[in-house]
Amino acid sequence: MTLLPTPHATMKTNHVAIIGGGPAGIAAAKSLLEDGLTPVLIEQSNSIGGQWNQGAAHSGIWPNMPANSCHIKMSFSDYEYPAGTPMFPTNQQVLAYLTGYARQFGVDAHVRLNTRVELISRGPAGQYVIWTVNRDGERRTEVFSHVIVATGRYNKPRYPSTPGLDHFRGRVLHSFDYRGREAFTGKRVLVVGNSISGLEIASDLAFDDSITVISSSRKPRYIVRKLMNGMPTDEAVLTRFGAYVNQVLPPHEAAAGLKQLVLDACGNPADFGGLRPADSIMEAGISQCHDYLAQVADGRIQTVRGIQGFTPTGAILSDGIEVEADVVLLATGYDLHLPFVSEDIRQTVRAGREHLELHDFTFHPDLPNFAFMGLYQQIGSYFVTAELQARWIAACWSGACPQPSTEEMAAGVAASQHFNQFRGMATCQEVAEKLSANLGVAPTLDHYPDLVRELFFGLLAPSQFRLEGHGRQPDARARFERTSRHFTAGQPVPLNEQQIGGLMMLASKLPEHAALQRVAQQLQPEPVEA
Repeated sequence: MTLLPTPHATMKTNHVAIIGGGPAGIAAAKSLLEDGLTPVLIEQSNSIGGQWNQGAAHSGIWPNMPANSCHIKMSFSDYEYPAGTPMFPTNQQVLAYLTGYARQFGVDAHVRLNTRVELISRGPAGQYVIWTVNRDGERRTEVFSHVIVATGRYNKPRYPSTPGLDHFRGRVLHSFDYRGREAFTGKRVLVVGNSISGLEIASDLAFDDSITVISSSRKPRYIVRKLMNGMPTDEAVLTRFGAYVNQVLPPHEAAAGLKQLVLDACGNPADFGGLRPADSIMEAGISQCHDYLAQVADGRIQTVRGIQGFTPTGAILSDGIEVEADVVLLATGYDLHLPFVSEDIRQTVRAGREHLELHDFTFHPDLPNFAFMGLYQQIGSYFVTAELQARWIAACWSGACPQPSTEEMAAGVAASQHFNQFRGMATCQEVAEKLSANLGVAPTLDHYPDLVRELFFGLLAPSQFRLEGHGRQPDARARFERTSRHFTAGQPVPLNEQQIGGLMMLASKLPEHAALQRVAQQLQPEPVEA
């Protein structure tokens, strides 16, 4: 039965409904306020924070789980963590950061907690109707002119259809429900999957000598630590230079360079006694965990092949070997979950198990004044890209930035279809490049000759997107210098020969990139006099 708005529906023509109070929703509300719009942030739990709100029904965080990215990449452009925050903050510190950010910028006054969205559908005159219910069972029907869906990508566990799982007599749980190793003392735990969550959980379990940890990988990956050559992996791998390399080099050539970087810094998992990945890093993929490889080398984690079937007491691996287990812990990923979106809207964006089809991860030409945030699959922290996405949406809707035309969005949807089919997962720097270009806030490289290394080869520090364009802030440069040089004791580091060579290579392949050409000219060696 299709629900219809009641005669008492509240019209909020100048308000923007934001569904979800995680990092994306909080950034959206702040950006809307910054551009003179009024948000109504609707959050189903008793606090904002999303996944970082440990204990909420939609959170898969366990008490000792730290962040995988350094705190600079886990921040927004104009609000920093307190002095003394460790390089990789605890989940409690991330939640405190988010709540402090919301309080600092007045988001709290626009949050409606303990309120679940039951349905969003098209309404009269191109607007949208939202049905909600609060914890007291009170229902409300409202009409909004604009809607942002920011409910997170990783909150519906995906369970495999592997034969025999329903006959396993031990405990079965998904990584989403893992709450720490204390519940598994003395057990044999089979962790299925080697994404970040699978590796992190196996590593966490391995700190208890009484737990036998078996780590199963259907497709062994290359594994990086949180630190590479003494610096956060974010700075070594997830740079703006990397985004440009992916644009100009053939995929196999860019992948070969990345593989060599990983091998030089972290080695091959097989060198530690783990499973050997496929030779092609594009085929194998990359995962991250700081202690996993060392624990494999120490014998604390046993690595095994993928599973062809389960038995009442364990599993049969793809190579025919049988392993016994008391617990099967499934780190098998998440499905895209939008149960509150009407079937009409779902069909418009072709919502599937993995992806939506959208222009630049955000808009659809057939859904005016409707946006999706943070629902794409991405390698690297979402904080920087979520804020850029929020700022772009707010600027488009406030009139500060021209909205993409119907034709541009249609082309973007077509590109999204191709991307979802052949790649499906973007890197944070690729998304940041796209969104910052749309908003017109990507820093012009040659305007900051003394910051070229930090801008192109350094951390993707969010304050760089406040240097120019809409939302420019006068103190952004000082903030960027401080955060981008956080791990070099505040000191600038000159470009090395390899980085200069990389810039020259990009300049040769991107003759239309005027700023890059000017930088390349500045880097040309002075002619030697005869």
